Amino acid sequence: MGAGIDTLIAGVLPPYTAPMRDLILKRLGSAGLALGLADAEQLAAFLELLARWNRVHNLTAVTDPEQMIRRHLSESLVLREFLRGVRIADVGSGAGLPGIPLAIVEPDREFTLIESRAKRARFLSHVKGALNLSNVTIEHSRVEDLRGMAPFDTVLARAVAALPELIGLTEHLLGSDSVLLVLTKADIGPEASAVDKRYTVRRLDSGVSHLLEGALVAIERAAR
Repeated sequence: MGAGIDTLIAGVLPPYTAPMRDLILKRLGSAGLALGLADAEQLAAFLELLARWNRVHNLTAVTDPEQMIRRHLSESLVLREFLRGVRIADVGSGAGLPGIPLAIVEPDREFTLIESRAKRARFLSHVKGALNLSNVTIEHSRVEDLRGMAPFDTVLARAVAALPELIGLTEHLLGSDSVLLVLTKADIGPEASAVDKRYTVRRLDSGVSHLLEGALVAIERAAR
């Protein structure tokens, strides 16, 4: 990845490297996450941007190309089949995961990436511009401060808090028909039992469990 990344010294988008693009196509294809050549090129460019910025800003502990594809791309793209509607929020987006990979492969959906940390928000803004992601909006804010926004169809989150607390932090983003998709630890039993009865919690498998380090959970408002 070296030559492409080094061009970022001048702030210019690095050309994706063909080996990374081809590795992405091979690994995601074998995982059942087939995608087109143009998407693979964009995903390769994203990983190169992440690798370059990570040298200075410590955005991720995962730096091996194979592991970046598995942890950053596969774990993001398994969410694709569970997305609902057009308006998607990625809470605590960090290095743009899962929001950026999903925005690349779902150009007809609108993604709002919510990130409170300034360095990470700047990285997300750079990626948006460098990859020309017109379907991405960056909100440099804590999620609890984003009041008054229209509800999102899907809200994405990694388990930055226990499920009951996470629902409390994000429920103002959820409409009556919205879904909160959470990548969390494998054992959700104790947390799920503590969730407010106004919400239902279910674990999603659908053949994707082997691609995840933990579990994928869907949280929705309970029918009245």
